[in-house]
Amino acid sequence: MMRKKFAALFLMCGAGAAQGFTVEDIDIRGIERIAEGTVLNYLPLERGDEIDATASADAVESLFETGFFDDVQLLRDGDTLIIEVDERPGIAQIEFTGNDEIPGDRLRDGLSGAGLGEGQSFDPSLLSTIERELEQQYFALGYYDIDIESTVSPLPRNRVSLRLDIEEGEPASVQPIQFIGNQAFDGDTLRDEFEMGPRAWWAFLSDRDKYSRQRLSADLDRLQRFYRDRGYANFAIDSTQVAISPDRQRIHITVNLNEGQRYNVGEIELAGDLIFDEAELRELLTVKSGEVYNQRRIGETVDALRDKLGERGYAFARINPVPEIRAADEAVDLTFFVDPADRVYVRRVRISGNETTRDDVIRGEMRQFEGTWLSTSDLEESERRLGRTGFFGDVRVNTPRVPGTNNQVDVEVETTERLSGSLRAGVGFGSDQGVILNLGVQQDNVFGTGDRAEFVANSNDADTEYRLSYLERNHTLSGIDRRYAIAFRDREADEFDLNDYGLKSATASYGYRLPVSSNDRVGADLEFEETDIDLPADADSYLVDEIAREGRSNAVVRANISWTRDTRNRAVFPTQGGRQQSRLEVSLPGVSDFEYYRLSVDQTRYAALNERFTLMLDGTLSYGDGYGDSEILPFYENFYAGGIRTVRGYDRNSLGPTDDSDEQVGGNLRVLGRVEMQVRPSLDDDANNLRLSAFVDGGQVWDLEREGLGGFDQFDTADLRFSAGAGLTYYSPIGPLTMSLARPLNDEPGDETQFFQFTIGATF
Repeated sequence: MMRKKFAALFLMCGAGAAQGFTVEDIDIRGIERIAEGTVLNYLPLERGDEIDATASADAVESLFETGFFDDVQLLRDGDTLIIEVDERPGIAQIEFTGNDEIPGDRLRDGLSGAGLGEGQSFDPSLLSTIERELEQQYFALGYYDIDIESTVSPLPRNRVSLRLDIEEGEPASVQPIQFIGNQAFDGDTLRDEFEMGPRAWWAFLSDRDKYSRQRLSADLDRLQRFYRDRGYANFAIDSTQVAISPDRQRIHITVNLNEGQRYNVGEIELAGDLIFDEAELRELLTVKSGEVYNQRRIGETVDALRDKLGERGYAFARINPVPEIRAADEAVDLTFFVDPADRVYVRRVRISGNETTRDDVIRGEMRQFEGTWLSTSDLEESERRLGRTGFFGDVRVNTPRVPGTNNQVDVEVETTERLSGSLRAGVGFGSDQGVILNLGVQQDNVFGTGDRAEFVANSNDADTEYRLSYLERNHTLSGIDRRYAIAFRDREADEFDLNDYGLKSATASYGYRLPVSSNDRVGADLEFEETDIDLPADADSYLVDEIAREGRSNAVVRANISWTRDTRNRAVFPTQGGRQQSRLEVSLPGVSDFEYYRLSVDQTRYAALNERFTLMLDGTLSYGDGYGDSEILPFYENFYAGGIRTVRGYDRNSLGPTDDSDEQVGGNLRVLGRVEMQVRPSLDDDANNLRLSAFVDGGQVWDLEREGLGGFDQFDTADLRFSAGAGLTYYSPIGPLTMSLARPLNDEPGDETQFFQFTIGATF
């Protein structure tokens, strides 16, 4: 009591105290957790300073602003300044209970940012504010029945423990959204554009009826795009009301909108420094005069023009579309102002992250070079080519400006290497292959050169195969690859649901892959194959006749020519681009026991409809025949169809010609087709190894050279078989898992069908 009274006299009395004194020493009292040095750091006074009423007030204010103290008093004892504080307790720990929707770490970070973090001083006045802020976070997620209670427990050494007990309650569900002012489109049509809304009774796991401000904002943006893509250039959302029912269980949203007038596109002008001929740029316009005004197409035009200028080094070009509305004519004139900015060239190409792969291998895939104008198309192609090598888990290409310049950039290629070597062994099972045994040793990037070495052993119910191969990338400076391989196969055809015969073959091949363009390659191989055929004692007449014509042992030298165009954005689950391949195999006359050829053309296209859905179209045409002294294609080189890899819903190899014993014999003409909608169930990157699908398959096999084979010796499109169903593909740790449920759409009596088909641990 005497000390406080002395302090009051010191701070508030008249002239004598106002003259102050020189501080010879400082004594701090009342601290427990906070170090004396910390207080002195915040105190705007030192020993030897003069103190008066003004300086003392400044000192008290500085110490209060630290937030460490509930009370601060300055006292004088002779020439000693006494600072007596009432220290706030420190927060030792913060606990949460009942918080299922918002993780504790997120709540803890929010409290820390507001001044209530572990290790900070506890200010009770902030607690109610923090509770209200936490409620707002839950309100934003649609939890309006939230209840938060806080408990502060004292601990030794002037510390406290803070516990927040949270009762989240049930989230309020969004009711059908109401619209006011819509005339061109009814409410149901507009509701379809919203991701929020009532949840269907069967969608147990859906969160569609959960409210959040962020989701509502995204839905309103989607609504605006919907109108502006349909001609309503002046569309506006006047206001949005969000109301909650008295029981806090239902949320009602009302959107007040102004549709405005519907416009067509009027005149389209290009202005500014066009760089290219105007006619060439006009070919890129996706918006056309006379069509309904469409904001999306205007954006596509801007992107196309910017990319076009980027091809000549104007990588930072600005395209500004300026609309001019002519209300009387119900038209919008568009002027695209082109500002190419500075032309930019590449100073350096810098590569990082490649611990194994050599720089020259990466540079060999690059289409953007040092000292040339920066080309956006070359950069994109470089990134795609590096991604398709399979050496990298991630490739990022950045183009920072060179400091101090306006027309130079560096191209920074950042790679994340994946394991390029593997020792794989596994057991799988396929509905059309039986038990599959796999063993493989593969190195896709030998010593960082990009070369690939591989040894593979596969075995299933019908086949045993051994293969050793080596691919030498960039064998020449012009980018030609060289490949050589040897292989051995032992096949039991009856296990493939074919005629009963055994086939053993040994093959050696040598060839090249020649780059024709960034996406095109031509392959040329010379292949030697020796084949031995074993027939059982009760072989049917078909096989006896074939062996009589061709012999049991044969040797051929084949020339294989292929052309491949690959524009896919990635090898696994692509969403854009396509892959086309044509392959011709010809046995060479004079050095082969018989002469034949096989031609196959395959084309696959991918089109992403949005982030989840990708449409895939695939078609294959295969044909083979004999030539010269050979009349027909050898029977063991025939084509087959049916099964999970060709036409799902039908047994493996069950389509096409049969012999007198109703055994499948294949044919020399095959047609296959597939339409498939692939669905990505989750947008999470960690779950990008799964796809669901709905499909329609079609196909058939004919033999146009052999007569009397089950009625398939004449080409007739009425013979085509179709099926429809659903499928799943999952890249599991032991290999890809493929499953399908399919029903034939036009099967005929005698067709062998199979509803469920699958394979796992496929051959490689």
